[in-house]
Amino acid sequence: MSKRFKGKTCVYCAAAGASDTGDHVLARGFVGAEHHGQIPKVPACVACNNKKSGLETYCAGVLPFGGRHADALENLAANVPKRLAKNQKLHRTLAAGQTRVWSREPSGLLVNTMALPLDGERLEELVGLIARGLMFHHWGVILGPDIVVDVLSLTKHGETFFAGHLNLNAKQRVTNDIGKGALTYEGVQAVDNDAISFWTLSLYGSLVMDGGDGEHFMSKFGVMTGPKTVAERAAQRVASGNYIIRP
Repeated sequence: MSKRFKGKTCVYCAAAGASDTGDHVLARGFVGAEHHGQIPKVPACVACNNKKSGLETYCAGVLPFGGRHADALENLAANVPKRLAKNQKLHRTLAAGQTRVWSREPSGLLVNTMALPLDGERLEELVGLIARGLMFHHWGVILGPDIVVDVLSLTKHGETFFAGHLNLNAKQRVTNDIGKGALTYEGVQAVDNDAISFWTLSLYGSLVMDGGDGEHFMSKFGVMTGPKTVAERAAQRVASGNYIIRP
């Protein structure tokens, strides 16, 4: 392991001197091998690295079924069967929860398609950790225990809210695409406080999700970081998606 990652402050829990390894902000299993060099690495302690790895293992076994990015079909065929063969518990959960739903395609056509159960809380927790990693990678900021990282699955109203904040004056901005759409993101840092930021992120080309009330939406995530929870969260929040819809 490179010495540059050892004995540093962990990006995820902010424990000083606790890092033991360099963690890929996005797990390499989310993208093809040819894209591994695009993924930033950050200092992480063993506990945080293991916790994030567990979330990544779950998400990498489920999310590819709903992938709509350039490598979606290749990723699904090449990687998911092997992952589910190693994780029979997840395989059984997906098989038992599989259902059929009507999904409206971009063309307006209604299609009866497969939907799989998704633990939206795990997915949002992973997105929050990814945002912490990106804050450090791009701007050198480690978010301490006094900083809230608020993750939202965005409705159209929520997308408008974040778009407005992303267009405000900012100290720094970043836009990036890792793995031909496996992870795309845009972020801005506040002018007067380095810990305040707004991000939008999408995984696998924006998954189509069912919020539990029959309404389907393209799942883009909004992340707000700052000293306290932003009051608008209650109005913007969408219940964690109960199902991910396979195209």
